[in-house]
Amino acid sequence: MGNSPSSSNGTLSIVLDSPQTPNSNFIAGRTLTGSVFAQATNNINQVRVEAYITGKERTRVRYTETTSYTDSNGNRRTRHHTRYRNAERSIYRVNVNLGQVENVQAGSQFRFPFQIELPHDLPSSMYMARNGGYSFINYKFKAHVGGHHKVEQLFNVMSAPLSMQPVANLVPPIVRDIQSCCCFNMGSITMGARIANTRIGRGETAIIDFACKNRSRQRITSVTVDVKQEVRWTAGYHSEYAKDTLARRLFNRTERWGEMSKEEVKAEMQSRQKNTDSHRDRKQQTLQTIHKAVFDGENRVLLNVPASALQTYNGALVQVSHRMKIKITFDGTCIDHPTITVPIYLGTPTSYGAQIASPQPSIPVATAIATPTPSAPPMGVKPSAPPSEAEIDLAAPSAPPAEWAAAVTSAPVVVGHAAAVVGGNANDFDGEGGAAQASVFLPVAEVVPSHGNLINEIKVAVSPSDTVKKRLNDKKWAQVFNAMTPMEYSSVIKAVAIEFDQPDIAALIAPSVRGGNFTHEYVISAIRVVSDWLRTPTITKILPFCKDLHANAGKIKAELTDWEKVCTERDFEQALAVHGQESMA
Repeated sequence: MGNSPSSSNGTLSIVLDSPQTPNSNFIAGRTLTGSVFAQATNNINQVRVEAYITGKERTRVRYTETTSYTDSNGNRRTRHHTRYRNAERSIYRVNVNLGQVENVQAGSQFRFPFQIELPHDLPSSMYMARNGGYSFINYKFKAHVGGHHKVEQLFNVMSAPLSMQPVANLVPPIVRDIQSCCCFNMGSITMGARIANTRIGRGETAIIDFACKNRSRQRITSVTVDVKQEVRWTAGYHSEYAKDTLARRLFNRTERWGEMSKEEVKAEMQSRQKNTDSHRDRKQQTLQTIHKAVFDGENRVLLNVPASALQTYNGALVQVSHRMKIKITFDGTCIDHPTITVPIYLGTPTSYGAQIASPQPSIPVATAIATPTPSAPPMGVKPSAPPSEAEIDLAAPSAPPAEWAAAVTSAPVVVGHAAAVVGGNANDFDGEGGAAQASVFLPVAEVVPSHGNLINEIKVAVSPSDTVKKRLNDKKWAQVFNAMTPMEYSSVIKAVAIEFDQPDIAALIAPSVRGGNFTHEYVISAIRVVSDWLRTPTITKILPFCKDLHANAGKIKAELTDWEKVCTERDFEQALAVHGQESMA
């Protein structure tokens, strides 16, 4: 039986069917299938097999504690102590009653197959360690017979594949003054960029276009684009972080990178100060040139995001963020180096949705391993020791147990995702197993419908989108959305921690506001609270729901910059045409 426990009452083994993905990870939203095998070594009245699946965030932070004391000579001294703080939060749990068999004879073998639908909003398994601390998300399948003979199996999960709809980011042309030694104006530079899709699959390629016009005396030596990853985790009042550069590419030099002479810069500055017609014409021409350049692929790089990158995630204990940073480097010292920073979202490639086949039965990814005894729950590690492999390792393939070929198979147990509890309490405790302290609380009973409770649920949800959908489909919550004011609408959008999801949440709620009477006040309120780069995508998403667009399109446009008006011109035309047809119907 390998590592499976054995006793006088019987033995257990867990077999998970292969998910048939390129890296043998189970995909959120798909079905986890497999079997639990039980064998009796003695005659017993009943075998009752139960199982449950858990997913958890776990963190550990190492910190130094300083204490003061008085030595034998009366002098004040200090001691430095290394301490550890741990935290744990349940993000997923489902209980499964696999079945029972009566009047079991010694030597009998039984197979209990299962099909469990994983919620599609589960985050990917991950692990990050830095400075003596760590953070990870892992998933375990656990089984037992009547509360005894426990076995468990780690398995890897990948988040659901990204949407096929791209989320582009067109960075408007930015003008930056170039300073030398903090006070000497060396001219200016105008730059712009376009990211074809800011939702990028791990292991896939990002497309970045860049253009700039150098109106300074400084020579551009290089322009680079980096993918940055930052992981932050907390345990109690302590925190740790890890920052890494995942990938880097250089842009090719173009003629517009060429620097200007001292006389040309001086003339340009004088023209700028006087705001002459020629200066305005040159400025407009520069903006048009950059706009054209970032769309025609004149200076484009393809940046491969490593498959080892973590998923973008915002949990109660662990947060993973990603961004692209474009940096212009000038020749010389004490010179400003302008940058463009664009947030991006890394997740499971869209292609995985098409690649996934049905699981192949009876091919386990691993055999079961024994859990700690009930009196020693897996709640951390010793303060002086690194985390054990059993705590941080993800699933490791191994051979199937051949001795179960003659097992009697029971009817498959099918469990839908609605049976799962997604989310839970986060507790922190010291490295020596001190008393746990609740630091984050999630509702476990029925939540009273209210705008405030909706905000609280979104803030702590594993998936804000699923939380909102759940409440939209609950008739008890209809009045909350029907009575929602523009300010309340925007506060719901702002409560979504991952900015990429904010336009989708805005569009999800819009049809239910005021019984479908979604007006321009809501559009204006929404674009005022989102980040600048999300204003255009948000308008694109919610403008079709605006019932008074014909009468009040001008009020919405008054909130937009000239660049945003250009970018949303087509959106207004399409939305006005649709509403015009509806009014004629």
